Amino acid sequence: MYGGKADNLILMRDNGIPVPEFVVVTDGKAPDVTWKISSVRSSADVEDGASDSFAGQFDTFLGVTENELQEKIDLCMASVSNEGAAEYLKQREIGKDIKMSVIVQKMIDADLAGIMFTANPQGIMNECVITVGKGTGDKVVSDRTDTTSYYYNTNDDLYYYEGADDMLTSDQIHDLIGISSKIKELLGDYLDIEFSIKDGRIYILQARKITTFAGCDPSKFLILDNSNIVESYPNLSLPLTCGFVGFVYSGVFEGLCRRIIGEGKYLDGLKPVFGNMVGNVNGRMYYKISNWYTLIKFLPFRKKIIPVWQEMLGVKNKTYDEKQDMKVSFAERMRINRRIIRAFLNSPSEMEKLNREFIRINDEFYKSYHEGMSNEELLAQYAVIEKKLLACWDITLINDLYTFVYTGLLKHFLRKKHADADDKTNEFLSGITNIESLKPVRAMIDLAYHRKDMSQEEFEKRTEEYIKLYGDRNLEELKLESPTFRTDPSLLIRKIDEYCEDEAKLEEIHKSIMKDDARDMSGESRRIRKLAARCTTGISNREISRLNRSRIYGMVREIVRSLGKNFLAAGLIDSEKDIFYLTYDEMFAMAKESFDAKDRIKQRRNEYRMYKCLPAFSRIIFEKKEFSKHHVSVNSHRMRSSEGVMQGVPCSGGISEGEALVVEDISMLEGCKDKILVTKMTDPGWVFYLASAKGVISQKGSILSHTAIISREIGIPSVVGVADVMNRINTGDIVRMDGSSGRIEIVRRKE
Repeated sequence: MYGGKADNLILMRDNGIPVPEFVVVTDGKAPDVTWKISSVRSSADVEDGASDSFAGQFDTFLGVTENELQEKIDLCMASVSNEGAAEYLKQREIGKDIKMSVIVQKMIDADLAGIMFTANPQGIMNECVITVGKGTGDKVVSDRTDTTSYYYNTNDDLYYYEGADDMLTSDQIHDLIGISSKIKELLGDYLDIEFSIKDGRIYILQARKITTFAGCDPSKFLILDNSNIVESYPNLSLPLTCGFVGFVYSGVFEGLCRRIIGEGKYLDGLKPVFGNMVGNVNGRMYYKISNWYTLIKFLPFRKKIIPVWQEMLGVKNKTYDEKQDMKVSFAERMRINRRIIRAFLNSPSEMEKLNREFIRINDEFYKSYHEGMSNEELLAQYAVIEKKLLACWDITLINDLYTFVYTGLLKHFLRKKHADADDKTNEFLSGITNIESLKPVRAMIDLAYHRKDMSQEEFEKRTEEYIKLYGDRNLEELKLESPTFRTDPSLLIRKIDEYCEDEAKLEEIHKSIMKDDARDMSGESRRIRKLAARCTTGISNREISRLNRSRIYGMVREIVRSLGKNFLAAGLIDSEKDIFYLTYDEMFAMAKESFDAKDRIKQRRNEYRMYKCLPAFSRIIFEKKEFSKHHVSVNSHRMRSSEGVMQGVPCSGGISEGEALVVEDISMLEGCKDKILVTKMTDPGWVFYLASAKGVISQKGSILSHTAIISREIGIPSVVGVADVMNRINTGDIVRMDGSSGRIEIVRRKE
């Protein structure tokens, strides 16, 4: 009615948004106002629309006195014919007469002022950007004051800032986010909001749509989510790992699509999808989860399978576009369904076949691989792994589905019979004896237990045998840059020495971990016993494939490290480890045609130093393509809560109380003995440390996460999926955890 700016102010004021007093002038006459200093601003009917903002095209005057008020209103009215406004009309092809109103608003002599975007205009849809400076807003807009920008992820309630000064308190940021949420209900999702702060009170000066997002389609947003994948790739992953992981996922999902869909137009149409199953942003790995939903929609009973899949992978945000489905003919859908069901039912036998093939290829590799191989020889070794092994690895995804479905069914039928269905499920699943992922820690503990009875020669022989079998298993083992027992045997010796320090504790662990503890299910129905057996089969095969996966990465790691030595000898890089800062494609290009990469590696090292300061967001939503951040300076802040009770997903029964160890970095795990570990996630290499811990609490995960599986087998309580636990528990706090109920309580804070 009065133009976008005034209409929005009226709507916000009438709905309780803290807007300073104002009057809308339509006749050009100065109104009688009760305040002495005003802000005079335009409100044209073409201004602040969904697609045209006219930002800066019309006049605005701040600090206007009562004597100047009429003059400034006249100038504001006259600005409708500014050359800039006329040119804007021409460029935007807007052929209409402009109607101008003027807003006379009480001037806030602000301590701080700024602009808040409810979505990052660069194209991050779940990130608010708040830019603030000292003084009034005109100084911020005209760069006449130093500013600080805050980047706030709305899914995680985490933010960081760029700038010299931390100008806003966490309460003020929360208040701004809360106010913006209310304004979004009135005006839409993607807004540009001007605000000021005086004596701690927030005022909203105006709000308008972000025109760059006009017409954007949320169904086409690219959603990156770190559910589950963060177990394998916690913290930062270097470029070579990111590239290799992308290649592996692309190849595995192409194999899966070929298995269940077959050659033809549907497979061709899905190539952009299975070629983009994972991504990396700010040095961290994510699932491109929107593409996962696209593929899952090919499955029969997909509406029932998707919730099970979400639960098993620990996906927190379960919203997805249910309407957007793959357009597949009925006959083709039936053919695909038959192929999926056949692959599903044959999954156990196919997993056995894959394991036999892996053993053969693994043996062949270590018989032929040796130090000092040329680049050509190393690339040939890699080609064998790629062709013969990675090409058939897609059956592990079918086995994951097999495991998820039968675990979901088991929980469903147990809920009908038992009040404590979750606890019963964990009890049944913990009956998996001799689980593959537990073999490395069993062998290590047994080696430590018998060390005092061995000669040095026998001990060295046993450690060599251990490394041959399990040398690729260690912390963050799926990162090519991570050291393993194979690449650094001293890590194994130090771990064995640690176990041997406390003979009584070692004997207790040895007795516990070496026993088989199958569960008695004689009192359960035949259906439940069969479902539990199939869950056991799926989980056992899943853990076998996970251990073998670490061995595949071990073979690739050996090839990469040898290439790094060759590149260093040729003067192409400054250190063997610099190879991990190359991309996947760059490494192969350098192996075939030498070029100097020292400068680009130096630049990437600087980028990764900056990435380390950014929070680890669990979900990032991009309007189009993903991108990493580039900042001059970054200061990370965490929001802490004083709440002493938390709730998560119970995974392994038992009550434990003890001192918490918040594991921010894997080096902290050396002091984990008899502690309750608090972590964002674990990876398979944590098994050695979990064995000596009193319990584990994880911010991520589900009942089928590695944390859950191993803690059940070791017999320590575990709770996963605890929101923001890293910020709520401190190292040294005394914590009580219940692995049956998922309840966590801070008994006493560290003084």
